[in-house]
Formats: sequence, structure tokens, C-alpha cells
Amino acid sequence: MDKDSGRANNNQEAAVVDQLIKKLRPFDKSFVSERASAVGARPLSRLRVASPPMRPGAVWAFVGLGVLLGIALPQWPYARACDWWLLLYMIAVGTVVVAGMWGARVSWQSRLGFAHVIALGTILWGLALTGQEVLPRVGYARARAVWRCVEGQAGAPTATSLSMLKQRIDAGMADLLR
Repeated sequence: MDKDSGRANNNQEAAVVDQLIKKLRPFDKSFVSERASAVGARPLSRLRVASPPMRPGAVWAFVGLGVLLGIALPQWPYARACDWWLLLYMIAVGTVVVAGMWGARVSWQSRLGFAHVIALGTILWGLALTGQEVLPRVGYARARAVWRCVEGQAGAPTATSLSMLKQRIDAGMADLLR
């Protein structure tokens, strides 16, 4: 048996198998070769090529940027009592949450467990910062705050637990330095 007759025999067998599959599943085209006449033809795959994971340094850069922004936000230099400064602050807090989700996604895909835990912590920190500003304005917290400024309130900072804690720490540091 020569090589050409073996190929022809294989093509005939493949054509018979394709016809049988067509009869079993008349509307499913995934099992039928579109190039049945070509030698050694295979059906085209519908699967995507998996992208390789990111390098660990790049993953830690994404996670680190979210952490740095999350650390910087409690030191927000502007009054966030109401109106535009509050809106800008809430956008920055939303950026912390998005950066945490982005870091969690890339660390999950790259199989870096500790980076993933840090990214999840960044998401929780961003949600806590969001709750600190939103809850007093929706009536859930003891202290009431407003979204829109009224006369005489534009520069007044909000008395939140985080700012009170910061004042206590600053006072304690001043006592230690004396």
C-alpha cells in the first residue's frame, strides 16, 4: 500500500464520519470540517488563545498604585463637606475601588495570592472611605451631613470619625515631641 492510497483512504473515511455527524446533528457545524478535501484538514477551533499571565512586577505595580492612593486619601487636603470638593473626593474614592478591582483581577489571573489579598483589602478600604462620606448623608449615621452646601457651610470640614482620630493622633504626637 503506497502513501497516496493511504491518504485517499483516510480522506474517504473522514468524509464518511463527517456525513454521519451531519446526520446526528444537522444544525451543529462545529464538528464538520469546512476543508474536507484538503489533506490533514482539521476543524477550526472556536476557543480563544489563552493570554499568558502578567509578570509579577507589573502585578505588584497595579496593586501598589491602588494601595498608595488608598493611603493618600485620608490626607485629602481640601474640605469635603459638600458640593464640588465632595464630588471630587468621591471620584478619588471610586478610583481606589476601581484600582483595587483591577489589581485583584490581574493578581488572580497571574496566580499571585498575596497580591490578590492586598488588592481585596484595597477594595474594602475604598468601600469604607465611601461609607464614611455617604452614610451620614443618607441618614444612617448619628451625625447628619448634606450633599449640597448652604450659606456659611462651604468651608466647614465634616466631623468624621477618621478626622477625629487624626486629630487625636496629632495631639498625641505633639505631646510626645515635648
